[in-house]
Amino acid sequence: MQLIDNWKQALSMTSVQAGGAIAVLGIAEQLMPQLQPVLPPVAYGVLGFLVMVARVILQPKLAK
Repeated sequence: MQLIDNWKQALSMTSVQAGGAIAVLGIAEQLMPQLQPVLPPVAYGVLGFLVMVARVILQPKLAK
C-alpha cells in the first residue's frame, strides 16, 4: 500500500471530513435509536455523494 504525498493533511481534506461525518452519524444512530426518525436513510446517500464530489474538487487549503 502506498500513501498519497500529502497524507499528513488528511484531516484537512473535505472528503475525509465528510466520510467522518457519515461514520459519526452511523454510530450515533446505533447508540441512540431515537435518532432514526430524524436521520432518514437518504441522508447517508447525500453524504456519500458529497464525499465523491469533495474528492474531485480542488482544495486550495491543501496546496503547497
